[in-house]
Amino acid sequence: MVTLVGAGNVATWIAQRLQDSQRFPVTQVYSRHIENARRIASLSDAQAIDDVRQLDVDNRLVVFALADNAYAELLPRLPSRIPAAFITSGTVSCRCLKDYADAYGVIYPLQTFTKSQNMRALEVPLCLESDFSGDRKEQMWALARDLSPLCYEVSEEQRGRMHLAAVFACNFSNKMYDIAYNLLKEKNLPFEILLPLLRRTVEKVSEITPAEAQTGPAVRGDVNVMKTQWSELEDERLRDLYKMVSEMIMERKCM
Repeated sequence: MVTLVGAGNVATWIAQRLQDSQRFPVTQVYSRHIENARRIASLSDAQAIDDVRQLDVDNRLVVFALADNAYAELLPRLPSRIPAAFITSGTVSCRCLKDYADAYGVIYPLQTFTKSQNMRALEVPLCLESDFSGDRKEQMWALARDLSPLCYEVSEEQRGRMHLAAVFACNFSNKMYDIAYNLLKEKNLPFEILLPLLRRTVEKVSEITPAEAQTGPAVRGDVNVMKTQWSELEDERLRDLYKMVSEMIMERKCM
């Protein structure tokens, strides 16, 4: 049985994936806001709680799906020591659990989640890290495989680097999409017109390296086009961004 601590995007995905699990049913969900706990608990008829002192430490596993800055405040309030616990963070050390759990580790999902969507069918690589071996480690891998077939054992350093790479590849690129969305909106153009281009961009980097896939005026050294586009940007920050990224592309071409 699993106690799920958290009610955000990652917690929602975990609850959706374990909804029909026979080995690892979610039987308890904690959130500071009882309505959020009830929303996730309803997926598997679990108990919803908003007081961490009510955590059922007799459950085989406790999975913490919290914001990175929440662990230091919540962990000292646990009612007693936990048999086995996992965090889902990309950056927090699993050693934060050493005073609160007999066995502990990390199951970090390398994916972007939005809890308002049904995420059960998402392809989600899992990065696993633990301080233990034997049955407890097998239990961690069994839980991970119930969540996703894509499981990888990594070190803490590797997990941190993957999180950093994901910030660039996902979070920063999504901000670029937002910028593109607003540039099109200013001229009454639909963002959907870019979707085939974006899909093909992702397809290409699954076939060749990003450097090989790079196209556009910067990689061609088309200074006239870049000057024209730069002058069209009214926001000084976007001008600086356009110039910096273009220069990085041109530098990469010369390497």
